Amino acid sequence: MCDAKFLVDSMGGKLAKWLRLLGCDTEYVDPREEDSLILRSSIGRILVTRDRELVKRAINYGIKVVNVPERLEEALAILSASAGVRLRINPKESRCPFCNTKLDIIKRAQVVKELPREVLRSHIKFLVCPSCGNVFWFGTHYWNMLKTLSKVKKKRRSLQ
Repeated sequence: MCDAKFLVDSMGGKLAKWLRLLGCDTEYVDPREEDSLILRSSIGRILVTRDRELVKRAINYGIKVVNVPERLEEALAILSASAGVRLRINPKESRCPFCNTKLDIIKRAQVVKELPREVLRSHIKFLVCPSCGNVFWFGTHYWNMLKTLSKVKKKRRSLQ
């Protein structure tokens, strides 16, 4: 379980999706939002940004903020070190990468959306978003994510 709540600015869309899959309650800011609204929305959350000016303003207002680099692996390593983000995917805690709703684990017979036959044939359990209806399974994408997390863990150890 991820104890921290985040607000990721528009520069970190991919990072926001990763944090959600790692079980973190993560709001994503519309790219058109002004900095003042971002700062107000950050109350009770950790602001995650690459915008140095926004970092300075957040610090002046006493808002928790983490300045992250552009590279995903480095950003996740920093968030793990500074905010305690666990670098593992727990399906019971994962959130929808698109809408931030906690995902439900379902069996193949409960899948409502049409999925490719190969997917239905080769998987027993799925994750479904009760809010937007997206369905996820543990396929190639998942295994690639585990490889990425392995790299992040190595970077995390180098930060210590």
